[in-house]
Amino acid sequence: MYKIIFIALSLITLAACELSDEAVGADVVFTGGAVYRVTDTDPWATAVAITGNQITYVGDDAGAMSSIGLNTRVVELGGKMLMPGFQDAHVHPVDSAMTFNQCAVFDLPELEDLLEAIKTCVDERPNADWIVGGGWFVSTFAPTGRPPKGLLDAIAPDIPITLLSNAAHSVWANSAAIEHAGITAETKDPEGGHIDRDPISGEPSGSFQESAMPLIQSFEPAITLKERIDGLAYAQRLFHSFGITGVHDSYVEVSRETAYSNMEAYTAFADAGALKMHVVAAMLYDPTLPLEPQIELFKNLRQSADRNHVSATAIKILVDGVATSYSAAMLEPYADRLDEGITGTPLIPQADLIDLVTRLDALGFQIHFHSIGDAATHYSLDALEAARTQNGSRDSRHHLSHIMVWDPTDFDRMADLDAIANFQALWASKGTHYDEITYVRMGEERSNYLYPINSLHKLGVKLAFGSDWYVTSANPLLAIEVAVTRLEPDGNTTEPLLPAEAIDLATAIRAATLGSAYGNFLNEDTGSIEVGKLADLIVIDTNLFDIPTSEISEARVMLTLFGGEAVFGSLDDVDD
Repeated sequence: MYKIIFIALSLITLAACELSDEAVGADVVFTGGAVYRVTDTDPWATAVAITGNQITYVGDDAGAMSSIGLNTRVVELGGKMLMPGFQDAHVHPVDSAMTFNQCAVFDLPELEDLLEAIKTCVDERPNADWIVGGGWFVSTFAPTGRPPKGLLDAIAPDIPITLLSNAAHSVWANSAAIEHAGITAETKDPEGGHIDRDPISGEPSGSFQESAMPLIQSFEPAITLKERIDGLAYAQRLFHSFGITGVHDSYVEVSRETAYSNMEAYTAFADAGALKMHVVAAMLYDPTLPLEPQIELFKNLRQSADRNHVSATAIKILVDGVATSYSAAMLEPYADRLDEGITGTPLIPQADLIDLVTRLDALGFQIHFHSIGDAATHYSLDALEAARTQNGSRDSRHHLSHIMVWDPTDFDRMADLDAIANFQALWASKGTHYDEITYVRMGEERSNYLYPINSLHKLGVKLAFGSDWYVTSANPLLAIEVAVTRLEPDGNTTEPLLPAEAIDLATAIRAATLGSAYGNFLNEDTGSIEVGKLADLIVIDTNLFDIPTSEISEARVMLTLFGGEAVFGSLDDVDD
């Protein structure tokens, strides 16, 4: 009834204004909604008008009448939540999606289930020359986190198998793959990597860490451009279903010899008119390769890959690894390896990091640091300080991503350097991984500084949220719930992780929208609902502010618009 009355009033308004047939008004007008604008003032509205790809009106329903013309589609939201599209500030779209098209063994914490899934992969590929996949949990092989090759040998003694861990910092291989790659007890560990070995014979035991992974992965079958594009299409469909309209691909490998790269997948997809999301590509710096050719390649790709929705303007630097394999760089030894004094070694020496960051910053690149341990974060901030001292201050928007554990003396430095804290908020809870890996490795004192989202927020540090998919779910609503509750979204935990580090819902939504858009240099056009911005909008089936925080992850995205175009769902789906 309300919609009928609203349209009638709108037609009366049109007649009064004596509009001609050509005065068609906006393309779409949403009314009767809980419009959350993500703005500092007047955060709520009830109506939004879209003309072309832009927002042309935001306000109340009465004010929206002037935007309604003869050809305007009026959509009554009936109280549903309309908000800006999410942006994922740290994700691996192409690589992750391709893995789901390979031997995907995700979400299988029990060893028996994992091995059965691998056996199914082998049985389904009787003619395979090599089986590639990923998704296994390092915690399945606690406390070492190092799976033995014998388990894979029992399944496939003759077909090479290589499986990437869910954290993507370890590869598990069988004997056939190791032999094919020619890796033996005499093979030396590369700088920044480690071949796990039998303690007596020195022979490879089946897992490869960090920069040792390419020793065996380089023998995997080459991935075609079509496979990469198919993966990108898969990822885009998934992201749209979660309301994601922009991403920061935080690992675009361009320096190694490959038949095709993910960068080519982005440009080909964009050139075909199929790319319906904003992409910032962070090109991977490889410390095992000469620096000068890489810098020239980065500069060239920044120009040649530039497209309407693609920007190759960032550089990814892996400062350290992960705590699961003791490769995260710590200021003090791991709590469970005190006797050995193991602290983890940065993947790039500190002096080299400072020189690299200073040079890239001078060239106008945005730096995307992978930093897990407190030492890695400390060294990254040292590098940013050195770059600012030499190059001067600029609008750089450098990211520190993951930043699991901190030395609290670095909190203020993060704020002073205006660096972005890029959190994977879904990780900020207690669960199996925390109990079996994180707390054991970090110990009691350092465990008081895990994912300090609120501490940094109160200091004025800008927040951005990323999923690190496929490591964890790409659904931003799950991460938002954890950021607010510090509990797992499935209800499996009842004790929050450092509850003082929880943030309020408005702050969490901002981090997943405008905060990530700011980190992607897209905040002038996206991230909030304001006149003149792009109509990158989503409709959620319930107002997140009206439900218990424990139910945020149960909310569902019904409609995703990218530049006003419905890329998931339809206007009919949300029209009451």
